[in-house]
Amino acid sequence: MVAVTSSDLDPLPHQLRAVYEHMLPKVPLRFLLADDPGAGKTIMAGLYVKELMLRSEAERILIVAPGGLATQWQEELNDKFGIHFEILTRQMIDLSVTGNAFKERPRLIARMDMLARDEDLIEQIRNTPWDVVIVDEAHRMSAHYAQSDEVKYTKRYALGQALSESARNFVLMTATPHSGKADDFQLFLALLDGDRFEGKARDGIHKNNT
Repeated sequence: MVAVTSSDLDPLPHQLRAVYEHMLPKVPLRFLLADDPGAGKTIMAGLYVKELMLRSEAERILIVAPGGLATQWQEELNDKFGIHFEILTRQMIDLSVTGNAFKERPRLIARMDMLARDEDLIEQIRNTPWDVVIVDEAHRMSAHYAQSDEVKYTKRYALGQALSESARNFVLMTATPHSGKADDFQLFLALLDGDRFEGKARDGIHKNNT
């Protein structure tokens, strides 16, 4: 638990259990961290990332968050864990030498809608390998079944699919993962494992204890 002793924080027991008993043992990690508001999901994510960095198991890390939370993520990771992340900007993209700012910077925080609205950025993400991708407020990356059983995919969901494809370890964070619709929840979980959660929820196979 080197990340704990080398960080400026006093983690709570449930945070330690989440990171050291449930997240770190899973390699590669495909994880839905769905704890209550105020439970310290950012602290858990920071502990997880720093522990992997100290073990030399993570170098390239991307954090995707709603625009208003990007600076908060940057400050918390720097102040509590001593890890510096850059926030992706349009200027950074325009000035990138290779045309792909993601490949040039190993630790980035990106605003969710900035990525979701730009198909070129989504394609760059899909072609850029990441050791860890963490998505905050991940429930915004939703898809829905229409009455015709056709799936209505959102731009944010397409972003989630690209992130899932490019990430070795993929963490979705949200306090509200389930809308009460089992089929939509199945689509959300498919971002973590598209094969396991393929199609609609099926009785006798999938169970959701909301």
